[in-house]
Amino acid sequence: MPRKSQGKNAEQNERLKWFHEQVAAGNCPDATALAERFGVSSSTAQKDIKALKRECHAPLAYDREHRGFHYTDPAFQPDFANTGMQSSAMESHSRSEVLKGALTEGEVISILVAEMLRKQYRGASFGEAVQNAFRKVSASLGDVASYDYESLERILELDLLPFPVLDLGIFEALVSAISSRETVVLKYFSGQKATVTNKPCDPLHVINHKDNWYLVAFCHEKQDYRDFLVNRILSVEFTGTNFVPYSGFAIAKHKQESQLFRGIETPVEVVIEFDKFAAHWIRIRSVHATQKIVERADGSLEISFKVCSYENLLRWVLSFGEHARVLAPLELQERVQKTISRMNYLYNRF
Repeated sequence: MPRKSQGKNAEQNERLKWFHEQVAAGNCPDATALAERFGVSSSTAQKDIKALKRECHAPLAYDREHRGFHYTDPAFQPDFANTGMQSSAMESHSRSEVLKGALTEGEVISILVAEMLRKQYRGASFGEAVQNAFRKVSASLGDVASYDYESLERILELDLLPFPVLDLGIFEALVSAISSRETVVLKYFSGQKATVTNKPCDPLHVINHKDNWYLVAFCHEKQDYRDFLVNRILSVEFTGTNFVPYSGFAIAKHKQESQLFRGIETPVEVVIEFDKFAAHWIRIRSVHATQKIVERADGSLEISFKVCSYENLLRWVLSFGEHARVLAPLELQERVQKTISRMNYLYNRF
């Protein structure tokens, strides 16, 4: 066993030396480059980078523009001989132990849907990661399950909205910092002020809200918890300083208190009228868990339900054009009118 552990340490040192040389040369490598160079998994490559920062105290920072890491101190030289890094062998289970029971038809379909998702997001910033994950899942199944993908595509189709552009390197850096509880400095673009500033913070949680990713962190400047839009984070600089999260912090409580996630304090009932043309689409698909529908003799209908935010609802109502009309509340009705007036101005000002 000791010989095996020493072998693993030697292999990791070889990877770390290569990664250091690439960073020092200004090539801005990332976890993907390291994984491809040595044929290891993405998670192993990320652990190697984390080891370089922790054990060698490497001043690594992620550069979004070049999609890779660089040194904030160009003169940095690691001491691989005294890092004290250790590796442990992980026990593996046979496929028969992992897949003790036969897959049901529903479970097979869920795997096939994952394959369709992979194809749908091919070319996206995280498309390669999704593809690698699916390849591993498929390989673990072996001959336990097989299916004709072409036949499935003839009976099932996923029509998804374009996924927001996401820099996977930034995402990986944030997850790494959260895992190691390390203070970072974000180079952050402020949408309101259109400026780029440095934001020292303690990263705590990454959350997807309304199709956008946010970093929940304790901001040193504001001395309070803040929500940073991940798409506006240009780079992540690791400080090498660890922090202890406040014991009273809970993501569920933060979502209740944060203006971003909270929305309207008390749920509000909305009433929307759909004409005969649009009413068909409302009937065949459930809109909301609290919905109530009142049918009209002319084929139109009224639908009412309770919401805590107008943001998505406003876009949804406008997507029906002249076939939908907000009846209540007055505030939402006025917001729709204001948006339509603004659109009318844009199309008729010349």
